[in-house]
Amino acid sequence: MAVGESLQRPSGFAEQSMVAYTDQRGTMTMKSDANAVCAERAKASSRLDGARLTSVQFVLDYLILGFDERGALTTLVWPEMYRAGEKLAFGMPGYRDGLCSLIETVTKSARIGTDETLCIDFEDETEMRIPLQSYKEAGERAILTGPKNYLLVL
Repeated sequence: MAVGESLQRPSGFAEQSMVAYTDQRGTMTMKSDANAVCAERAKASSRLDGARLTSVQFVLDYLILGFDERGALTTLVWPEMYRAGEKLAFGMPGYRDGLCSLIETVTKSARIGTDETLCIDFEDETEMRIPLQSYKEAGERAILTGPKNYLLVL
């Protein structure tokens, strides 16, 4: 393969979720077991339970949400916010201000649904939904990082 040549997926290729495990020696193992993937996603999203949103960073075509000392969520899918029955989505007036208004707000819970929507409920009754399935390009849609080299690619 030449430098700069793009990788092409074979026709009929079906993308599947995988979980990366790192042992104490730093050796990484990849698994595609559906149960392991579901369990790891549940464990990963629970890392955000009770965390305070400490930063919102807008970067060209993605967003980074920082949570206390728990880590950061980088997403290529713009979140939707629901507060008091109102939806606020990317491109709507007040969207960026709405995201930034959540800084210092503590999360009640976070979960990844079977429809691949990451939902984060905040103590101020705001629900943030990140519909990962809406991103149609190949590759990662979100990355959750945390202390001690924690990494989950969604």
